[in-house]
Amino acid sequence: MSRTIDKPYFTFSAFSVYHSSLDVKCPKCNGHGVVTADRERASFQCLDCLHSLVNELAVYCCCIHNQCSCCDRHYRIEITDPHQQHFSVLRVSCPYCGTVMPGYVKKTKMAATFYLSQMYWGREPFFGLELWFLTSFRGKPVWAINREHLTYLIDYLSADLREKPYDSQMRTQADHLPTFMKTAKNRPRMVKLLKKLQNR
Repeated sequence: MSRTIDKPYFTFSAFSVYHSSLDVKCPKCNGHGVVTADRERASFQCLDCLHSLVNELAVYCCCIHNQCSCCDRHYRIEITDPHQQHFSVLRVSCPYCGTVMPGYVKKTKMAATFYLSQMYWGREPFFGLELWFLTSFRGKPVWAINREHLTYLIDYLSADLREKPYDSQMRTQADHLPTFMKTAKNRPRMVKLLKKLQNR
């Protein structure tokens, strides 16, 4: 009897990119590529044609906080023009009296944003690229973010006994799986389908 112990809930998600990589299809040659990321930027590199992409993840807010020399009122102006955001000082108009005066541009780092929901449609969230390990079962997408995730799926679905991690009452990785994948009558076909992906 085969037995497997499930993984913690977020073991295989878009956040996996921060400690491993996501296997994706190259938008240029349809070859095998990988997406990696840190807190500042995400990078794509095709392993076949060497096509590459970079996406800045950090979002910055650029503002001028000033006190008008004419009406003596404090004001804050957000700089939205990307061509102006790299300047350290800009001349801006007071929103109250219209006096034009210089102000220091303050650049504040905001949280990076991306949509994890894209993973559910077989695409990674940083560039919108199709995952490399992607197939379908009765019209429904079946995917793995990388080879490690694919191995987990095969081991979990083919096991006779599936257990939660020791001393864990929290949700596990299997809670991400749709019901059709975990249904007993579908599991043998799912495993066969996933094993075909291993040969990619």
